Amino acid sequence: MSEAYRVTQLFDCADVGKTLVQEGQRQGKPWKIIQGPWTRGGTKTAYYRFLLEQAAAYPRTQLWHVNMGGRAKWARGRFARPYALTLHGTDIRENYWQEQHHSAIKADIDGAGHVWYTTPDLKDKAEQARSDAEYLPVPIDLSTLPAWAPAAKPRVFFPSRWDSSKGGDASVQTAGEVVSALAGMDVDIVGLDWGDRASEVAALGVTLLPKMPKAEFLNEMARAHVAVGQIAGILAASELEAMGMGVPTVFADQDPGYPANVGTVSVGRKDVAIAVRESLSDPVALSRTLASADYIRANHGPAVLLPRLEAGYAKVLGADS
Repeated sequence: MSEAYRVTQLFDCADVGKTLVQEGQRQGKPWKIIQGPWTRGGTKTAYYRFLLEQAAAYPRTQLWHVNMGGRAKWARGRFARPYALTLHGTDIRENYWQEQHHSAIKADIDGAGHVWYTTPDLKDKAEQARSDAEYLPVPIDLSTLPAWAPAAKPRVFFPSRWDSSKGGDASVQTAGEVVSALAGMDVDIVGLDWGDRASEVAALGVTLLPKMPKAEFLNEMARAHVAVGQIAGILAASELEAMGMGVPTVFADQDPGYPANVGTVSVGRKDVAIAVRESLSDPVALSRTLASADYIRANHGPAVLLPRLEAGYAKVLGADS
């Protein structure tokens, strides 16, 4: 039976692995996760701690589930077991096609019993690398999110980092257009001081907050009246979390892999600034209309995704799903 599979996830990205493991544990499944040494400072001590944890998990693990291409050597090494692989973005969008990374990520993909990818824009590249790759959306556990509590002063929030993977030039240009569109209005325009383009958006008038623990970040985002998603055609974990709280989220150049009723203010990139300004007129009513938390629950809820996850595990282990 699939519910008896003893699975250990290796590493994590945007809490995808953690969220799925926690849901599995809630359902009584013998699952766990081991975080990478870089999450504990990347020291030699952290590295040996990781090896000890993997060694301890090895006897009771039937299957490793590796998060991020380029890391599956840990599933094929001294503690080899069959493994599944989740591709999270940059690994298949960019690194797989670069000479210095290609052989390692190709080995990970070829050796996996099953491969998932986390956003619709990755479909073509993931399927070029692995024809049976499957879309498994980023899971969002609504019970872990703070309640939406808009600040007294109108607040526009950019939840993604400022770099090429999140829209690059288009994100910087859009931030400037939002600042211009809201000129003369008493509005806080806020983002994170994260990414190699952050100084440019600060110069345009976006107030940047320092990187912070995730719980603090979620509380900051919960105070927003409107969130502005990355200009890359996708909804990553931060945008999905904003939607899960009910924050009206402006989504530019929506990838066609998403349904039409995605629960966002979906516009072309050039219309983001005006969409933000219009959304500020009555964000509470807009939130009710968008019903984004309902969309997240139905499409990204971990309980909804677990049967698809377990079907992949069954495939890896050669069992009937």
